[in-house]
Amino acid sequence: MTVVLSVRYRTQSGTLHCTRPRHGWSGCAKFFMASTDFLGPASCHVCALRCQPAFRPHSARELRFIGGMKKQHLAFAAGEPLIAEGQNSRVLYTLYEGWALRFRMLANGTRQVLDFLLPGDLIGLPATFPGGSRASIVALTPITVCVLDGAVIANLVRGHPEYADALLRDQALERERADTRLTLLGRTGASERIGYLLLELRDRLRMRGLFPGRSVMLPVQRSDLADSVGLSRVHVTRAMRELRERNLADLSDRVLTIPNAQNLARHSGYPLGKPLAVQTLL
Repeated sequence: MTVVLSVRYRTQSGTLHCTRPRHGWSGCAKFFMASTDFLGPASCHVCALRCQPAFRPHSARELRFIGGMKKQHLAFAAGEPLIAEGQNSRVLYTLYEGWALRFRMLANGTRQVLDFLLPGDLIGLPATFPGGSRASIVALTPITVCVLDGAVIANLVRGHPEYADALLRDQALERERADTRLTLLGRTGASERIGYLLLELRDRLRMRGLFPGRSVMLPVQRSDLADSVGLSRVHVTRAMRELRERNLADLSDRVLTIPNAQNLARHSGYPLGKPLAVQTLL
């Protein structure tokens, strides 16, 4: 059965309405965000991201509080920094559209990519605590973000214990993902690391309605993949060639194609079929 909903988008010329099938929100959002006067969703209650299966549902009371936290909706150009390592901040960001990169620079000038941030991911929570952020965050593509008042996050936690539990689960799952990445770096080969990363990105995108078939635009450079899995760009190129020759995955002109996810999962050790945990959306 097709479920049809309506979402409002706020522009300088007024409020636009979008009515799309349940799995068509990404196209709806991209249509309005391509407009030069797009200002973001009219309110948290009609946010297109909240319709996606990647995120837990919110009560009306939670949405009212989160709506009160929202300060503005901003756009960042590709390559523009959001948070610097060591920075303290009184605001949080929810990535609404586009991709961002969380990374750390080492003393020898090399970079370790810690994560690719996708729509709905929360940005900047560690920066609201003493000691500041332990990583830098930069826009990988042109992005839009919801800007939230980080000073009231404690009130959200105190006033909504179920939400606090969900945030704690999110942090525990993020630690689990970090542990998995560390294991991959130490105990698997190049093509296995790349294959695992590509399948994880595939599943995260599918949960957001952004990977409906076998192919998707993947706005990452070879250097981003290399810095994520601890390889040189040469080794990434060789690993991608191996995956392509074995008909497991292909990344050409920033288009990722996975002909058979099960075969790639067997090769990389990825737990295909294990449902991803539902995230908490601010």
